[in-house]
Amino acid sequence: MLVITGFFFASALVMPAPARERALAKTQLLGLCEAAGQGRDLARREAVSQCVDALERLNPTPQPLAEPALLGGCWRLAYTTSDSILGSTRMKPLRPMPRILQSINADELKAKNEEWTLGGLLKNQVIADLVPQADGRTVDVQFTRFGIGWLRIPAPKSARGVLSTTYLDETLRISRGDKGNLFVLVREGPSRV
Repeated sequence: MLVITGFFFASALVMPAPARERALAKTQLLGLCEAAGQGRDLARREAVSQCVDALERLNPTPQPLAEPALLGGCWRLAYTTSDSILGSTRMKPLRPMPRILQSINADELKAKNEEWTLGGLLKNQVIADLVPQADGRTVDVQFTRFGIGWLRIPAPKSARGVLSTTYLDETLRISRGDKGNLFVLVREGPSRV
């Protein structure tokens, strides 16, 4: 009886296999994202992509839109393939600092992206409305307002996109955009929108 009791106690302390597999895959992915400089190191993109594919197969939340408390919040960009978000073609002082945030208010279907340039002196942002699609993981994104420092500019109707959340847990979100871009985000805190 002592052996059986010890077995059950020991197994309760061990993480279930799917959760353990997800935790290892997340650790590997985040290490690759950091080594890739948020996506700036093009030579590492294939390795990150393969790791993302593996983690997406382990997604514990197949319908993120049905989990607004989990989806909502402020997310820090760990990695992207979007050269425009990384500011690759901008003059060096206008490239965003590594802290790029995306806030989602899942209850109000609003989002806000924020970046800081000029050594943190200038904050740029964009506000968007989100329209859920029937698949439970995809939203149409209609940008409504751009902000460059203190300047606020209404976004044109053509400023739109589609974003699918392909992995979501308490600390990590992976999304894919309609232009083929990949986004890996880490929970930073409560939503800022």
